[in-house]
Order: sequence, then structure tokens, then C-alpha cells
Amino acid sequence: MKKLSILLLTVFFTLSMSAQELDSLKSIMDNKHEPSRTEERSQTKSPDSDTWLPVIVEEDDDGVNVRVMEKEVVKVIEDGDSTYVKIGDKGMIQILDHPDSTSIRVGDKEIRIVENNSNTRIKFGDYHDREVRIKNPKFRGHWAGFEWGINNFLDTDNELSHEDMADLNTGRSWVINLNFAQYSLGFGTSHIGLVTGLGLEMNNYFFDEDITIIEFGDYVIADPLSGNVMKSKLTTTYLRIPVLLEVQFPNTVRSKRVFLSGGIVAGLKLGSHTKVVYDDDGGKNKDKNRDDFNINPFKYGLTARIGFGNISFFGDYYISTMFVKDKGPELHPFSLGLAMNF
Repeated sequence: MKKLSILLLTVFFTLSMSAQELDSLKSIMDNKHEPSRTEERSQTKSPDSDTWLPVIVEEDDDGVNVRVMEKEVVKVIEDGDSTYVKIGDKGMIQILDHPDSTSIRVGDKEIRIVENNSNTRIKFGDYHDREVRIKNPKFRGHWAGFEWGINNFLDTDNELSHEDMADLNTGRSWVINLNFAQYSLGFGTSHIGLVTGLGLEMNNYFFDEDITIIEFGDYVIADPLSGNVMKSKLTTTYLRIPVLLEVQFPNTVRSKRVFLSGGIVAGLKLGSHTKVVYDDDGGKNKDKNRDDFNINPFKYGLTARIGFGNISFFGDYYISTMFVKDKGPELHPFSLGLAMNF
């Protein structure tokens, strides 16, 4: 198995050599020319020699190295029933010989060649052998992705508020998060680490009554609407940054793990506006008012996630209030929803 792997890989890499070098290599592999020791010495003296070999195979107690033009391109290491093939500086292919089959593993994927009497079957699938020891495993958390959920407010007693502006139509008050950047820092294992990144949070707060909000003096109040109001909402957009501690278990394959994460999240307001859609004698109309409405320009809170694979449930609760202190009602935004991670 080892010799076959080396031969195939050697042929692959020598395809990029010049025609003269290929002819020299082919003649040696076909045993058409067996150089004497004097010729061997002359071939290894200088790469400028006409008979210098472009591909060198070295074998020792640790394994086999295949070098092309002084650069190591393939390294084969045998350990018991396993054969490890490293190509260049990246990637590790594991080849295992079993009594009735051969497995080729790359990352968490496996090709299994099963021989049964005169039949040969090839199977493709995921590899999740818990006994495999991976050196310097890389941790990758769950933040980047798309999230959708519902919004609402809690008052100072941590209850759903029913003040005029806080009495929301929860079924239409949606939050949409697009987390577009992620950085993971592992603790020497692929199962636990810290996660941070960047994301956009877009909140829609649909009022249950025919109202909108305005600034009266230096305070935000609810302003009743007249006529046939079809919908009225407040929209806010934030750029946010999380710091999460995440634990994944128990599988060695990330896509088959349960994960728990929790931590803090902070947001910087990018914009806010109200929108009222109403119907009058002239037909359907809409009014949009862009203002800051005394909304906190910076917010911070707690966030948590639980999921399996790339699907999870999330919850965000903001300790900071929706509006600047003493310039609006004391309300704490929260959201719950479903996340699909990249």
C-alpha cells in the first residue's frame, strides 16, 4: 500500500517536469538504465548535471520522503496499521489497512474500499472515530450566520411591558441578524474556546395600537394616530460585537456536535426610524421619520445559544435600556429566535 501510494504521488508531481526530465525518470522507473555508484555520485553532485534526477525518494526508519528539486512535497509515515501521507506543508491524509478493507481519511471525510470475495465496494461518508488523536486540533465556534426571531420589551420588574409604546404586536416584531465575521480562539482542543466577531442587528418593533413615537420636549412619548392605520413600527439597526465562551460535545466531527455558548454582546446604533402605513381617500400612503428618538447609541447585554450542528436557538437580553436614562420609559429589549450558522 505504501509503495503504491508513493508511486502514484510521484507520478502526479513529475507530470509538471520538462520532457527531458520525464524521459530520464521514466527510463529509471522502467529499469532501462541502472546507474553505477559512480554515476549516482555524479547525479547527486550538482543539479546542473544532465543526469540529475528531479524526483528523489528517501526512506529511513521514520518513513519515506519524496522531494522534487530539493523541496519536500510528500512525506509518508507508517504507524502500525496506519499510513499518514502529508503533501507539502498542508493537509494530512490517513490510510488504514484493515483485514477486509482500506480506509482513506481526509479531515472528517472517509473513503472506504471494502473487498468481499470477488466484489469490491466503495463507500463515502463522514469519519468520527473517537479514538483518533489529532495534534493541535482547531476550535471553530458558532457565530457567523443568519438569525431570525421575535422582539419585545421587559420593564423594570422583568415583565412584558404594556405601556402604550411598549405594547407590541409580538408576532410581527421581528429581529434579523446577519453575523458576517467570526474569530475563534481554542484552548488547545476543538471542543472549547472563545468566539468573537461582527454582525448587523435589525429590529422591527410593531406597535399593537394606532400610535407612533415622537420627542416631546426632551422625552419620548407615544403619539396617537387617526384614520385607517394599517401598520406602525419602529426600526433600529446596530453593529454588534460578541464575546462568547463555547463548549461543544461529544463528537469529534463538528457538524455532529451539540454546543452551548454564552457571553456578552455590545451594539453601536447605526440608525433608527419610524414608519406608518395608512389608507385614506387618496389610497395607501406611508410616512417615514428618521430620528434618534433618544434611543441609546450604545447597548450591551447577555446572549446565549444552544444547538446541534449548524442549527441553534439564540436569546439576547440587553441590560442597558432602550432609551437614554430620563429621556424615555425604562425598557429592556430582548429577542428569541432560530440561527443558521455558516
